[in-house]
Amino acid sequence: MSGGWSGRQVLSDLGIGPVINAHNDLTGLGGSLPRGPVLEAIAAANQAFIEVESLSDAAGEAIAEMLGIEAALVTPGAAAGAVLATAACITGGRDDLVARIPDTTGMASEFVVPADRRTFYDRSLEGAGGKIVLAGEVGSTTASDIEGCITERTAGIFFYAPGAPDAVSFEQVLGIATRHDLPLIVDAAEQVYPLENFSKYVRAGADFATYSGKFFGAGSMAGILTGTAEGIAAARKNSYLAFEGPNALAFGRHMKVGRSEIVAAYAALKQWLDMDHEERFRRYRRLLDNMRTRLEGFSFLSFAYADGSVTSESKPPDSLRITFDRSRSPKSLAEVVRELHQGEPCIILRPHYQWVDPDRDYMDIRVSTLQDGQEMIIAERMAEILEDRDR
Repeated sequence: MSGGWSGRQVLSDLGIGPVINAHNDLTGLGGSLPRGPVLEAIAAANQAFIEVESLSDAAGEAIAEMLGIEAALVTPGAAAGAVLATAACITGGRDDLVARIPDTTGMASEFVVPADRRTFYDRSLEGAGGKIVLAGEVGSTTASDIEGCITERTAGIFFYAPGAPDAVSFEQVLGIATRHDLPLIVDAAEQVYPLENFSKYVRAGADFATYSGKFFGAGSMAGILTGTAEGIAAARKNSYLAFEGPNALAFGRHMKVGRSEIVAAYAALKQWLDMDHEERFRRYRRLLDNMRTRLEGFSFLSFAYADGSVTSESKPPDSLRITFDRSRSPKSLAEVVRELHQGEPCIILRPHYQWVDPDRDYMDIRVSTLQDGQEMIIAERMAEILEDRDR
């Protein structure tokens, strides 16, 4: 018996309030908010027990068909996808090697990472026993630097899709991987628009590409690993799916994906591919205009529209960049950010209240994670904080 308790009151029971997220689809803020058909799919999947292995395989096949690629696997996020891709590169799906991961002693287990595209996400390679070999220097990595790092110990190349404008390109790295017969893993976690980004890397010849479900509305705990049929089969053999049964040798038990996450990834992707993205950007512009109109009276603020996503291609703006004239603003950027966080409701934007650079003089308010009306809550709260605007 529940004693009349309702799950709807869980946040108040725990003393946790909602946050207005104007920062990004941060995992630390819950990733994204599943809506409509995604929530319906999650509810439907939880009406009965399901053979998760069959569900995962069916979802992977359906996702691959939607994207026009060979194969896909639902993973617990993009980072987990990179871990499984790493394991696939090292083991090739061989049972004897699968049983040894993450102990890669004596195996080819090095992954060349261009220094120009180094991020903290590439530590995922180490989760399967991979060893990172940095090629070149930040700001000056060349194709020759990458080729110079390839030895008999090399298991693959890891490529972070956004990167810097002048960094070594995907086409260059793919050419190197092809010439040396090495698998290429692409971290494309946020590369969910334009829509062809979901398939362009593996269609071009990459062995794997990872995507984070939070960037297309699947919540925080779902991701998609795309790739060749052979590569995905090898990744699957290292995953939690291969842990069940008589040969429970795969190390990936800790990266389980539940039925909720599997159907969320499928439903959210389907919804994202069918979405009117032009209308999505028009909505963003309305929210940006609403905030700018409310705050333009503050003479020490200047405004610009920006694309806050980390993607290879420019897109219509989703962020309002507000720059403070430090000599005239009654409060510093850090003070404003902190007061927004401490207020009711709690508002988190860029820079995050925990990471304010003292030399920074601008904030970004991203609207892609806002619900209608929240943009005015932010603007009104900022107006209150800055009310002594012309001292």
